[in-house]
Amino acid sequence: MPDARLDNNTLHISRIFDAPRERVFDAWVNRDQFVRWMCPPGVEITLCEVDARRGGAWRIDGRNERGVFASSGVYLEVARPERLVFTWAHHADGDYARARGHETTVRVELRALGDRTELTLVHGPFSDTDDFACHDEGWAGSFDKLVAFLGRPA
Repeated sequence: MPDARLDNNTLHISRIFDAPRERVFDAWVNRDQFVRWMCPPGVEITLCEVDARRGGAWRIDGRNERGVFASSGVYLEVARPERLVFTWAHHADGDYARARGHETTVRVELRALGDRTELTLVHGPFSDTDDFACHDEGWAGSFDKLVAFLGRPA
């Protein structure tokens, strides 16, 4: 059962996936896998770049019913297969040439539970509760897609 809470404008989510920790980790760091589950239903990713190494960058472009968006960040820590830490910020109007918005940090911890994996995500701090709610909804939808993705061969 997913668990999300707001603590000091930071999102905390715990979820268990029916896949080994290495498989879940690969879904985060392999571009071809990441693009298949990242972002909630109703969002189309039009560009995805993942350089999952300390100091490497990631970015996604996409569109939804509200328009286009662009998000990017830098990997601060990559510890296979138990942890990823990276920054996250949106670019105004989906334009990478424009300044990034409020930057947050995403921390993903993976704990092996036999052939299953407990994922704990900590994301924030957010600038306000609306931003928190948007990301809470986004991660929930993304993780539902990740469940489906992990149920298929990589």
